Amino acid sequence: KIIENVPDELATEIPRVYLQQFTSDNSTIIRLNKKTWKRQQVGTFICLLVKCVDILSSSVLQGFTCTGVGLFGKGQINKLVKACRRKGTKKVSLKETQLTCMYNHIRGETDVTDFSLYPPDVLLYYDYSLVPQSSCRSYFQELADADFSVFSSVLSYKQTALFNNARSCLGITSTSLTADQVSVLGNMCCMLEGSYIQNSDPSILDKLNNCPDLTTAQAAAVTTLLTNGNTKYGAPSTWNGQTLIGLDMLPLYLPSNFYDNFDKVSKCMTEQIRFHEQNLSVSRKKRRNLKAEIRKSIQSKSKRATDCTVGTISQVTISDTTFPFDYDVTQFNNCLTAKTVKDNFDAITAKVDEVEYLQIVLQKLSIIPEDQVQALGPASRVATTADINSWTITQVDTLASLMDSSNGDWDPSLYLAVTGNTLGRAELNAIGGSNLLFYLLVIFSRLLIFVLCREADALNVTSCTTEKKQELFSIASQSFRTAPSASHTHTQTLTDDDLDFLFFMLQEVQILATLEVW
Repeated sequence: KIIENVPDELATEIPRVYLQQFTSDNSTIIRLNKKTWKRQQVGTFICLLVKCVDILSSSVLQGFTCTGVGLFGKGQINKLVKACRRKGTKKVSLKETQLTCMYNHIRGETDVTDFSLYPPDVLLYYDYSLVPQSSCRSYFQELADADFSVFSSVLSYKQTALFNNARSCLGITSTSLTADQVSVLGNMCCMLEGSYIQNSDPSILDKLNNCPDLTTAQAAAVTTLLTNGNTKYGAPSTWNGQTLIGLDMLPLYLPSNFYDNFDKVSKCMTEQIRFHEQNLSVSRKKRRNLKAEIRKSIQSKSKRATDCTVGTISQVTISDTTFPFDYDVTQFNNCLTAKTVKDNFDAITAKVDEVEYLQIVLQKLSIIPEDQVQALGPASRVATTADINSWTITQVDTLASLMDSSNGDWDPSLYLAVTGNTLGRAELNAIGGSNLLFYLLVIFSRLLIFVLCREADALNVTSCTTEKKQELFSIASQSFRTAPSASHTHTQTLTDDDLDFLFFMLQEVQILATLEVW
């Protein structure tokens, strides 16, 4: 009854252990397809959905696993791979192990060179020597929509190989790319060096807007291209708030010297910050970087003072979109009272990001109730153990907010330093990643790890050291071996995420083997 009782949007909270005993009747399949899932959850029941590939949601398709489709026929797998070709907001998010598995299944198909039939991300792993040179342009045109950030460090060399092949196919002989070449490269522009960006056709700016991130060198090259005045945005002397809006996502990465080109800084920045605050796809980390660079530009033009000269900070001041850009650290401290912090805590912590400012906010408080602890955000990262001892942490939501990686690095030992704080499955899922590895290996007994490895979500160990992985491997493998066996009519207990973890020591060999690069 669990899929009937849990709301569709909350299905991501269902432990995988409860997703193994479903029947394959139509009503069950329809319910499963309507819900929002995590990738590792879908791997436990994807075999039930083989008969309705054409109608599967992107949330379900992201759970494609080699183990999950092990009993599928060749034609069924091919159909499932093709179903993952979706664009825009419906794009199916897939990782490298899934993509290499997909390619391994389709590489022998007669239509494998009909590039428009398969997900662009799968094309990243094609054996380029098998791509007909007469249709290499078509290959790169379809590849233009791929996510080039999906490559692991093991296969990062393929990025260079792909660009070299694209240069040969498209006749690229210099760092000055034409509009046509930029158009064909598409998202491959995200991996270009700064020399290409600053010397290419201005249309490259539109392609860079699709990048999940830009390096410092790439951002500097974008600034150079823009300040040359040969783009559709004109000379820097003509820039205004609408220029920033037109640049879309790019201002999130640009340095403070870019913002020095705006005369009416406050008004322009207000429009820019409001634009990105309303965009839910922009992470807090990126917004924080944007505000920091804008603040540098503003403060470089302002004078310092030892008393409050900018104006006492009030609720009205805080509500201004540009707050606290007009205040350097000294002015922020001089103009902010403890009462204002107490009365406007949520609003302040939502806007203040830099460490020096956050320390001032905490210093002006003596007691922080739990609802305000949840709103601390980046401010929690400057707290000491003494500060945390004064907090009330009784809810999973509070712990989850403290562990939110978008707020910066967190010392995991601080939470359990407080007497009475304990962890269960919900708390472990809230922690996740390398923080979870810390708790498992440093604090918990082997018996407790044995139980929790079977209850919590699949571990993300990509940022953990080899030593930590090796220590946890022997414990987790015992847990998985003794997990209750599912009926033969149901899928296997282990998903690809589990296997990625259990066999991490063979990861590089496995990936290379699937690509047959020996």
